[in-house]
Amino acid sequence: MDYGTTLIKNPTAAHAPAIDAKAAEWGNVEADILGYLSDVSKLEAFANAAQDAEQIASYIEPFLQNARTYFESMQQVTEGQVEWTELRKKFGSTVAKSIAKIRKLNAEFGSEMETIDAQDRANLLKIEQKRKHAIAEVAAELNHALQMEIFRHQNKISGIELRNKANQQRQTLQQSLREKRQELMQRARYGNRLNASPTEQIPVSIHQSNGTQRSGISASGQPGFWSRLWQGLGNR
Repeated sequence: MDYGTTLIKNPTAAHAPAIDAKAAEWGNVEADILGYLSDVSKLEAFANAAQDAEQIASYIEPFLQNARTYFESMQQVTEGQVEWTELRKKFGSTVAKSIAKIRKLNAEFGSEMETIDAQDRANLLKIEQKRKHAIAEVAAELNHALQMEIFRHQNKISGIELRNKANQQRQTLQQSLREKRQELMQRARYGNRLNASPTEQIPVSIHQSNGTQRSGISASGQPGFWSRLWQGLGNR
């Protein structure tokens, strides 16, 4: 038995005109959801826009990750340059102090040589040994300071390499999780009805901004069941 077409109404439509106006202004979104559900062409257009928005959103995280990597790398370069400048400053200061000590020792040696009596040559060997030992001590201090700076620099480089390796592993894990989440979203969105043919036109009553309603019309273009029923009762 054919009961005609059931008229579908949305009782919650047009209860928030300010929100409807903003939604229409910003996103070109209709106020009544049945406006989309009743017309497959509108539903397809909305799905296309949703997929486009999702595709753009999928670019955001990789882009932001690249931006983070870029800025972190630039920050490391900047910090490395500052530290390199400080190392050169310390190195230059250490070398300058060493040269000053050597010059002082040489000056003292020359002064002592001038005061030595020509007959007291035995003191000459002692003064020479003192100078050599002092120079060797200064050289040892300089070498130790340089070795310590190189050791600290190598440790920092090792730490940077470990952090880069951890970042690569984290990016691989995030990519795997992103692919699994996308596959799950595809299954949740489309299920096993990807090839099902939807009804091209579903009759509904869409609430208008002026308070009027559209009459339900069947797919054949004739009045629906309730319209025919009321017409029959009126004729009786």
